[in-house]
Amino acid sequence: MGAAVVAVALSTTLNAIGVFTEEDIHWLNLLVGCAVALAGAALVLGWFARRAARRPERAWRTGLVCGVIGLLLVAAFWSGLPPIFGAAGIYLGVIGRRAASSRAGSAAIALGALALAADVAAYATDVASRF
Repeated sequence: MGAAVVAVALSTTLNAIGVFTEEDIHWLNLLVGCAVALAGAALVLGWFARRAARRPERAWRTGLVCGVIGLLLVAAFWSGLPPIFGAAGIYLGVIGRRAASSRAGSAAIALGALALAADVAAYATDVASRF
């Protein structure tokens, strides 16, 4: 639950920064972005990640997939989904690492963190291009 809250908060904050640095403030974009982040968190973290966490020794596999998807979605950073998938990768990587002490869990954590960092960088680049 905590990962979902943090992911939605980060996604919405980045979206707000993007919206409020445009010439015209598009409130609808902000609301749609928040709704997409909430729906994505409910599906990815509320269903997929919870289901994967039931088998802690295998959670890292889903964590790796979520981290890779998060990285791929940075190309569509405005969707608000990279923080959701990145947080899922980190969450499942931690679970997998605790259960199996595997390096694969660490890789899932690293991919999730990289997806988050790349998303923040994409927003920063987008905002900087407006000035």
